[in-house]
Amino acid sequence: MTSPHAVVVVRPEPGNARTAAALRTLGLDVRQVPLFAVTPVDWSVPDPAGFDGLLLTSANAVRHGGTGLDALKRLPVVAVGAATAAAAIDAGFAVAVTGSGDARDAVSEARDRGFARLLHLAGRDRAPTGDGIEALTVYASDDVPIDATVAQSFADAVVLLHSERAAIRLKAMLDTAGIDRSGIEIAAISAAVAEAAGTGWATVSIAPQPSDPALVALAAARANIRAIDHPVRGGDKHAMSDYVPTDRPRARGPKMGVIIALTALAFIAGLALMAYAARKLPWFGATASTTAGAPVAGQKAGASNSGYIPSQPLGPDGQPQAAAPVDTAVLATREATLAGQLTALEARTAAITTDAAAAGAQATRAEGLLVAFAVRRALDRGVGLGYLEEQLRLRFGQAQPRATMLLIQAARQPVTLEDLRQGLDAIAPDITSSTSENWLDTIQHQIDSLIVLRKAGTPSPMPADRLARARRLLGAGQVEAARAEVARLPGAAQAGNWIDAARRYVVARQALDLIENTALIGQAGQPQPAPVVMPTPQTATETDTAPDPSGI
Repeated sequence: MTSPHAVVVVRPEPGNARTAAALRTLGLDVRQVPLFAVTPVDWSVPDPAGFDGLLLTSANAVRHGGTGLDALKRLPVVAVGAATAAAAIDAGFAVAVTGSGDARDAVSEARDRGFARLLHLAGRDRAPTGDGIEALTVYASDDVPIDATVAQSFADAVVLLHSERAAIRLKAMLDTAGIDRSGIEIAAISAAVAEAAGTGWATVSIAPQPSDPALVALAAARANIRAIDHPVRGGDKHAMSDYVPTDRPRARGPKMGVIIALTALAFIAGLALMAYAARKLPWFGATASTTAGAPVAGQKAGASNSGYIPSQPLGPDGQPQAAAPVDTAVLATREATLAGQLTALEARTAAITTDAAAAGAQATRAEGLLVAFAVRRALDRGVGLGYLEEQLRLRFGQAQPRATMLLIQAARQPVTLEDLRQGLDAIAPDITSSTSENWLDTIQHQIDSLIVLRKAGTPSPMPADRLARARRLLGAGQVEAARAEVARLPGAAQAGNWIDAARRYVVARQALDLIENTALIGQAGQPQPAPVVMPTPQTATETDTAPDPSGI
C-alpha cells in the first residue's frame, strides 16, 4: 500500500516521466504506472487542398505522425490546449486557434473563425468531434497489462487522469482486482474526464485549466491535504491541544520611592560633572561642537546601531517567548497552491503568445492578399506595377518564384481584354480565309461550305461562326477558349502575334491565381520546400510568326 500522500501517474510515456518529475520536485511520493503505450500507425496523406486546417487533440499526433506531416504544414492548426499548440509549433506548424477546454470547445472556436473543413490527426481510440471533421488515425494507444500487485499501489492514493479512456480503464481495472475505490482520490484534467471516471471515489477534483501543470498543482494540493488529515485518523488528536498556560508570579521588586530618589541623585551628579568639565577642560567645547555638527573622522556612519540586536517578544511572565513551531504541511499546501496559480498564469501567457502569433499570421496573410489584388488590378488596367514589383518579390519570391517572374514580365508587356478585342477585330478579314488558296481552291471551298453535315448540339465549324464565338468568349473573359477558336480558323497563320498575346494573358492570370492561393493559405513571405511549378499552356496548333495586322 502506498503512503498517505502518494500520487500515481497513469498517462503514457513520454508525458508520464514529465508529470512524475514535476510532482517529485514538490516532494511527493510518485508511482509511475502507465496504462497505455503509444505507437505510430501507417497512414496516407490526403490532399491538403480539401481542408481549411488541422485539428490536433493530442501532442502524440505530432510525435508519432512521421514524415507525412511535412505535406500538411501549409495548413493552420487548431490545438485543443497550450501543450498541444507548443508541440505543433516545435514541429514547424502555424497554430491559428488554441482552445482552453476540450476538443468540442476548440472546434467551436475554430468554426467562429471560419474553419469549416478540418482534418483531425487522431488516435485509434477517439471520441467523435462533430460534423465537417475528417478523422485520420496516425497513432494508437495500446493497453499495458497491469498485474494485481501493481493495482494494489492505487489504494489510498491520488491518481492523475489525463484522458477519458484512462478513467474508464482505471475504473475497470480496480473493479476487476477487487480494490475498494472509496479511499482513492481522483485528479481529473477536465470535466469530461471526471464524468468518465464516475462515482465511488473518495473525492473527484477537476483542474482549473486543462493542462498538465494545473493538474500537477491540483494533485499536489490534494496529496498534502491527505498528509495533514492522516494522523487524525489514527486517534492522535492532542497534537494541537496540549498547551497549558504558565503564569508565574511576578517577583517583588524595590519600592517605587527609592527608585525615584536614586534616579534624581544620579541626574544631579551628572549635571555637576558636565559643568566641571566645561569649565576646566579646554578641549571639551571643541569636541562637543565637532560631534554636534558632523561625525568624528574615522567614525563610520551608523556605528552606534551596528551592534543592535532586536529582543525576542516577551511572554505573559516577562520572559522571552519561544518562536511558534512551523507547520511544514501547511507551508507545502500553500506552496502547491502558489505553484498552481503560477502554472495557470504561465498557461494564460502561453495562450496570449499563441494568439499574438496567430494574429501576426493573419496580418501577414491579409497583406499578401492586398498585394495580390493590387497586382491583378494593375494587369487588368494594362499599367506597370511600380512599387508593387518589389512587394511582389519580397512576399512571394521564395514561395512561388516562377509565378512571381511571370507576373513581373507580364506587367512590363501588359495585355488587356480590350487589346485582345481590338486586335481580333483588326485581323478578322485575314483569318476567316486562307491566303494560300488559289481561285480554284476558293471556289471548291465555297461549294463545300454550301452543305455542312454535323451532329446536333455541336458548334458550327464555319469560319464566320468560329469568329463570332471567339468574340463572345472574349467578352466573357474566356481568353483561352477564344484563342483555341482563332487557332482553328483558316487564316490562323496570320494571327500568330494575337495568339501569342492571348497566351501571355492566360499565363499571367494563372500566375495571379497561384499567388492569391498562396496568400490565402498564409504562405506569403515563407520559403517552401518545393514551390509549385505552373505549367505553361500549350497552343492548340502550331502558328507562324508572320506579321499581325493588330499590332499586339
